[in-house]
Amino acid sequence: MKRKFASVLLGITLSLGFAGAVYAEGSYIPGTYTASAQGFGGAVEVSVEVSENAIDSVTITGSDETPEVGGAAIPDLENQIMESQSKEVEGVSGATFTSTAVKEALAAALLQAEGEEATEAQASLVPGTYTATKEGFQRCHVTVSVTVDEDSITDVTIDEVTDHPQTLVQTPCEQIPADILENQTYNVDGVTGATMTSNAIKNAVRDCLDQAGGSEAFSAPVEHADLVAGEDVETDVLVIGGGGAGMLAAIEAYSGVSTKEQSGLSVTLIEKAGFLGGSTNLSGGVRLFHPDPNEKYDEAWVEQAVQDEMNTLQPYMELPFNEDLIRSEMEVMVHTNELLEEVGVNSVDAWGYLQFAPKEHEEPKWFGSYLTEGVNNFLPQTDIDVRLNTRAMELLTDEEGAVIGASVQDKTSTYNIYAKKVILSCGGFAKNPELIKEYCPDFVDGKVFAAGANTGDGIIMAREIGAEIIGDKMFGHLGADEIEGARPDYSLTFYYGYGTPMYINMNGERFVNEDKNSYVIYHDLLKQDVPQGWGIIDADNADAQVLEDSESQYVLKAETLEELAELMGVPAENLKKTVESYNACIENGEDTEFGTALERMDPITDGPYYAFILSPITFSSLVSVKVDGDCRVLNTDGQVIPNLFAAGDMVLGGNLTSYYFDARGVGTAVYTGDLCGKTVKAELLGE
Repeated sequence: MKRKFASVLLGITLSLGFAGAVYAEGSYIPGTYTASAQGFGGAVEVSVEVSENAIDSVTITGSDETPEVGGAAIPDLENQIMESQSKEVEGVSGATFTSTAVKEALAAALLQAEGEEATEAQASLVPGTYTATKEGFQRCHVTVSVTVDEDSITDVTIDEVTDHPQTLVQTPCEQIPADILENQTYNVDGVTGATMTSNAIKNAVRDCLDQAGGSEAFSAPVEHADLVAGEDVETDVLVIGGGGAGMLAAIEAYSGVSTKEQSGLSVTLIEKAGFLGGSTNLSGGVRLFHPDPNEKYDEAWVEQAVQDEMNTLQPYMELPFNEDLIRSEMEVMVHTNELLEEVGVNSVDAWGYLQFAPKEHEEPKWFGSYLTEGVNNFLPQTDIDVRLNTRAMELLTDEEGAVIGASVQDKTSTYNIYAKKVILSCGGFAKNPELIKEYCPDFVDGKVFAAGANTGDGIIMAREIGAEIIGDKMFGHLGADEIEGARPDYSLTFYYGYGTPMYINMNGERFVNEDKNSYVIYHDLLKQDVPQGWGIIDADNADAQVLEDSESQYVLKAETLEELAELMGVPAENLKKTVESYNACIENGEDTEFGTALERMDPITDGPYYAFILSPITFSSLVSVKVDGDCRVLNTDGQVIPNLFAAGDMVLGGNLTSYYFDARGVGTAVYTGDLCGKTVKAELLGE
């Protein structure tokens, strides 16, 4: 537990050791020159415009760098370059990888401006085995050992990886070392969807090479041949997107009455990431289930379950319910859970829902990975054609507007997959800021913690052929930052409504009913002038020990409210007045300011006092295609687009809810995925 809030960017510059001097008049050939180098998240590009004796402008692009670290350092680095007018820039503390990449790219660009060509670095290594550890996903780490001889990399071994879940990190831990050995460069392609683990491995290898004598000779990016036209494919069912929804849709379409039988349909499942699982990998793994006390699960139960579901979601729905879709989910619910059991996904009851049991695993944050692992283990037992690293680019239609497949692109080629039925299960668009700005402008300041492949491909392709798009919100929660997301080590103080902290904005004032659904408070936080806040308790609060034990930089402790206010960066007088008013509401037996339930409020009286940051963490989008009760996609005239279906995050927002509600993400994924599989199977087989 830290007593001071450690800002990620301290604003203090560190020398990274590049020598250089201001250039003399006439040093440059006027023009614009560009070069790139490997940063923390990917390539960092530096473009300089020069006249004969000066750098006139500089633009640094590093879209894959962590926004709060490398991304935030870019403006400072641009200023340093303009001020120094040379290669001699110092870098930014806390953003070492980005700073180093900028310096390397700048040096290469200025070398071009001087009319010189970069000489190829020669390998000269001290033979041996070297080890390095780098930060990976969620501030976990990857430790790598690299063995070299005088001029080559002879072995790359992953010694330890604490990144999780296994469904996400296994592929980069296998693929990246193999690619580095084959290509003799650390600058290989990362695994799509596992960027942070991929870069932790690459940066650790780079560190090892520097220990051995220098990484320069092993830094060239892997050259890729131009894409070629591949051979077209025909299939009965094409599923686009391999998260929980897509996996269930593919298995249902492939299976007969049970998974031990086959329907006779050919099924192709494509996923643009390097592994299956999508957002379900990073979910809490809890899915809704409406039990029947009589265990009949008959029509009467279905109708009651539909009504119960709508009653639950009504406070969070701003559009008319898609009641037919809710009814279909209830009708398929029992079958879907039986299917999951058949493929090896075991479940246990948990507060009225079903939760995937951890068994021998040690990944308590990501129960959703137990579902995806079980399904992943089952898929090789089938003839489902699974194609990873394959992205759908455009839906194909015939003259009548019926969907007949999709054009796709993999690492080497482009081709068409022709299908009788197409299921969109592509997830949301949390990783597409342009779509967020277009459909959900209130949410542009959210800190994105989401599956890397969630760029809205399904929404884009569907609207291009006339699908109706509904919903205007993002799905998010309170949390720490883009790296830790909503599950830092103190998350019990706010996740699922645990604890009794008072919430304040950066003006030191309460801004919300703390008893509200945290997914709605996430939106309320984004509406503040500064989209950040704090939760506050005192030492007598039941959660004080959680914060005392925290190792997070986002947890503060102070003996007085004045000191706490200074650490948080909020006005002390405002904070004191807010605490006094909050305590008065408790003493008077009613929260007259925001209506928070009294049992949810705990007085803030004696020090020491604790505070933890409230950041708006965006998980996914709640913008969908409008569908009918069987997940058929509708156009803007309310008519079915023939042969096109959608599931998971492609249908959750607007059809079922406007704001997220617990267990609806994984629940919607598996139930609508299974529903799509059943519907296309029935249509194709004439059942």
